[in-house]
Amino acid sequence: MEDITLNTTVQQVLDKYPFAIEFFESKNMYCRTCKGKKHETLYYSATYYGLDPQQFLKELKEFIQARSRFKKVK
Repeated sequence: MEDITLNTTVQQVLDKYPFAIEFFESKNMYCRTCKGKKHETLYYSATYYGLDPQQFLKELKEFIQARSRFKKVK
């Protein structure tokens, strides 16, 4: 997960962690249907939606980590 930075695109996150769509949607970001996800970085997406980029990245990583642990238990 260290590979996810503010310069990572939304599509790159979704390619590696498809379940992360739930995180984006929880922030009212409808990345499932947005064509910009291929080139929009996490930094751009966070600022576009009025979110603090650093906090957004931290929460995304925490979400992915929690979900990844949950999936391994099952």
